[in-house]
Amino acid sequence: MNAVSEYSFSMFPNDNFLDFRLFQYGWEECEPLHSFGPFVRNHYLFHYVISGKGILNSTDEAGVTHHHVLGPGQGFLICPGQVNTYCADERQPWKYVWLEFDGLRATEYLNEAGLSAVQPIYRPKSVEQSEQVRDIMLYIAGHSRDSTLCLIGHLCLFLDALIQSSTTRQEKHQTQFRDFYVQ
Repeated sequence: MNAVSEYSFSMFPNDNFLDFRLFQYGWEECEPLHSFGPFVRNHYLFHYVISGKGILNSTDEAGVTHHHVLGPGQGFLICPGQVNTYCADERQPWKYVWLEFDGLRATEYLNEAGLSAVQPIYRPKSVEQSEQVRDIMLYIAGHSRDSTLCLIGHLCLFLDALIQSSTTRQEKHQTQFRDFYVQ
């Protein structure tokens, strides 16, 4: 008997946003040992593990491949241009939700959450905060017919929840008013 993966996949219908843009989003309940990659993305891709376990092999900016084992409540970031492969566990395959996004401010906020190609693993400060990240992601994945403004608003809520809950959070440096004009 072959197990069949269950999943949902949607493409974002509008490209008029510059600060943040969604490209695709969805969820998948994987078969045992289901894998994806090696692959390189053009945008940021964040996965949140809802249940089960899996492995991420990601190559950092120096070309070194790192092996990460993840479980429920954790997540992982794949950065543009980064080679990666991820695989569901044989006995407890994972179910995850994902968002692929980018934009002029995406790197800034991911850095604030302490996530990068060097540090791609999301670990929450608390279960409650982790569940908030999950719930916002599931909202986006389950509401592809909502307005583009509503979905971008939820992407902003997701990034805020990610920053607030991340154990690797970086304190934001105060920008001088004159720096605003330089930028």
